Amino acid sequence: MSYLNPNPKDMSPLQRNLLRIMRIFLLVAGIYITIFGGVNGEERIFGILILVALAIINAPALVTGNRVRVLPVEIELLLLAMVLFELVGGDALGLYVRLPHYDNFMHFMLPLYIALMGMMVVYTMYYYGRLKASLAEMAILIVILTIGFGGILEMGEYTYDTYFSKGPIGQITGNTQMQGSPTQDPLDDTMNDLFTDTAGGIVGAILGVLLIRRSELEGGHWKVADEIEHMGN
Repeated sequence: MSYLNPNPKDMSPLQRNLLRIMRIFLLVAGIYITIFGGVNGEERIFGILILVALAIINAPALVTGNRVRVLPVEIELLLLAMVLFELVGGDALGLYVRLPHYDNFMHFMLPLYIALMGMMVVYTMYYYGRLKASLAEMAILIVILTIGFGGILEMGEYTYDTYFSKGPIGQITGNTQMQGSPTQDPLDDTMNDLFTDTAGGIVGAILGVLLIRRSELEGGHWKVADEIEHMGN
């Protein structure tokens, strides 16, 4: 199996086709943006970042000829979606500036993805006996961690705007201000982002709980736990 031809034994036909489409699209987008730039012709750095992200996500499988799969397909799909919406849509195509509420959308979706992946990890720890907790306790833990992640993002945005946006790094990224939006001043934008991060984390944790309960009602367990537990084996 290869980058463009995922192993059918590891996933359903739908997952395999979706993974193949996203891999091909992001590879083509990364190469195109690196050569020609994004919406303004000046966003080549984001094309490079797309290719770097793809390399990091797929490096173990590529190096070992797919004998080692570090990432379960569910997690890889979520990571590829993050690359698509953030680096392609938000940065290279400038949707953060062009669409008034794209920033709100991203501050909801990224924590949702992270919370859902977090639920996969803590459920794996629970299922294999390394964590004792109820589903509610798992969800609360993930929501708290997601809120913390959102706070770190806001500190990163403030640091970039204050110290880097006017210098050489800002010239590479197009001198875009990360705090503030077409509809909000920086303070309102920051607080709204934190509330939206929290909402995304809550929804992601709830989705994780629902997927776990559905699997248990069917008489089994969330199969992603097996993939996470045995990844690299």
